[in-house]
Amino acid sequence: MAIKNRLTGPALEIVLTTANSAAQAWYGYDQGVISGILIGSHFIETFPQTKNSNIQGITASCFSLGNLAGCLLAALFGDRLGRKNTLRSGAFWSTVGAILQFSSTSFPQFIVGRVINGLGNGLISSTCGMYQAESCRGPRRGKLSVIVVLHNVVFYCLASWLTLGCSYINNSAQWRLPLALQLVPCMVLVSLLPLLPESPRWLVMQDRREDAQEALRRYLGKDLPEDDPVVINELLSIEEAYSIEKQSRISFKEVILCRDRSSHLKRLLLGCGGQFMQQFGGINALNYYFPIILTENIGLTEFMARVLTGCNATSYMISSGLCFWMIERFGRRSLMLSGLGLQCLAYAMVALSIGLQTQAPFEWGAVAITFLFFYYAAFGCTWGMVPWVYQAEINSLAMRTIFASFNLLFLPVVYFLYPETSNRTLEDIDEYFDIDSGHTTIISIGDKATKSTARPQEAIDAELRRVTVADKKVEAQKSAVTHVEEIDK
Repeated sequence: MAIKNRLTGPALEIVLTTANSAAQAWYGYDQGVISGILIGSHFIETFPQTKNSNIQGITASCFSLGNLAGCLLAALFGDRLGRKNTLRSGAFWSTVGAILQFSSTSFPQFIVGRVINGLGNGLISSTCGMYQAESCRGPRRGKLSVIVVLHNVVFYCLASWLTLGCSYINNSAQWRLPLALQLVPCMVLVSLLPLLPESPRWLVMQDRREDAQEALRRYLGKDLPEDDPVVINELLSIEEAYSIEKQSRISFKEVILCRDRSSHLKRLLLGCGGQFMQQFGGINALNYYFPIILTENIGLTEFMARVLTGCNATSYMISSGLCFWMIERFGRRSLMLSGLGLQCLAYAMVALSIGLQTQAPFEWGAVAITFLFFYYAAFGCTWGMVPWVYQAEINSLAMRTIFASFNLLFLPVVYFLYPETSNRTLEDIDEYFDIDSGHTTIISIGDKATKSTARPQEAIDAELRRVTVADKKVEAQKSAVTHVEEIDK
C-alpha cells in the first residue's frame, strides 16, 4: 500500500496542517518582503519610479488586486475543481508570478509578476482554511485552523528579518533573493498534497460516498475500520446536513431576498464581514508600510526601522501564537470584542502621539512606536486569527483616517450578530442557521446557547436526529434491495 494511503489519524492531521500552513504562509511572507524591499537601496536603484509615493502604493497593493481576482475565481470554480486542485492551480500561478518578480529587469514586468502572484495566492488563501476546517476533527478544528493562519504571521516575521539580513548584500540579490525564497512554501505545499485525501464534505457534495467514507476513516482516527461507528455516524451526519441543504436550495434571487431556510446570505455576510472588519482595522496598511511609517513619520534611520520592524514582527508572531490556547477557551466572540476595544485604544494613542510629536519628537515618537507594537500584539491574538477560522466554519458547504473609529463601530456588530462557533461541528452551524431553529438574526442578550463556548444541548440533539434519520434511510434502502432480490428468486 502506498504511503499516501497509510497516513491516518494524527500523522495525516500533521501533514494536512503542514500543507495548509505552507499555503497560508505565502501571504504573510509577501507582506514582510515587500515592506522591506521598498526601502532597499538596490531596489530603488533598479526601479527609481518607486520613490514616488503613488507608485510605491501601486507596487505594494497590486498584489492585493490579484489576490481579489484569485478569491473570486476560487468562489466560481472551487467547488468544481475540489480543494486540492484549487490549491494546485493557485501554486502554479503564484510560482509564475514569483519568477516574474525576482527576474524582473523592467518595472512593468515586476508589476505583472505581483498581480499574477496575488491571483495565485487568492486561490490558495481562500481555499486552505476551508480545506482544513472541512477535514480535521471537530474538537481540534479551531486550534489547528489557528496553526494554519499563524504561519501567515510566522512568515511575515521571517521575511522582515530576512530583508534586514539581505540589506547588507551590495547588489540586486538584496531584493531578488527574498523574492525567490517565496517558492519554498510552494514546494512544500505541492509535495504534500498527494499524501492527503480530499475534503470529506466536498466528496459528499460530489456524491462520492465511498471516497468520503475512506477520507473520514483516515481523518478521524488512527487505523480505523471503514465501518467504525465514529466514521459511519460522522458520514451520516454530513450527508443528512447536505441533503437538507440540497432540498432547500433555491435561486440566487431568493438567496438575496433572504427566502432560503439555510440563511446563506446572512452566513455569507457574517463571513465576509469578519474579513472586512479585519482589513479595515488597518493591519494591511501597517504591514506594507511599517518601515516607511517609522522612517518618514517618526524620523528613524533605515537601519533602525528595519530592526524595529523585525522586533515588532516577532512580538506579533508570539501574540498570534497565544490564540492557539485562547480560541477554544474564550471563544470567537469574546476575542473579537476585546480585540476591537484594544485596537481602538492603540490607534487613538498613535494618532495622539504623532500629533504631539512636534513638541517632544523623541518622547512622543517612542509612545507612538509603543502603541504600534501594542496594536500588533492585540490584533495578533484576536482579529489576526479569528476571522479566518470563523469564515471557514460559518459558511455552508455550497457557499464558502485612523482606523480607531472602525474598531469602535464593530463592537456592537460582533456582539449582536456573530454567534459562537467554537466546539461546534460544521453541521451544528448549519442547523443553527436553519430557519426553523428559532434563532433570529439579532442575538438577544439572554441567548446563552448562541454565546456559550461549550457545545449546546440543542446541537447535540440535532446531530442525534440527523444520524437517526440518515440511519433509517439506509435501513429502508437495504430493505428495498432485499425485497427486490426475493421477488427475482
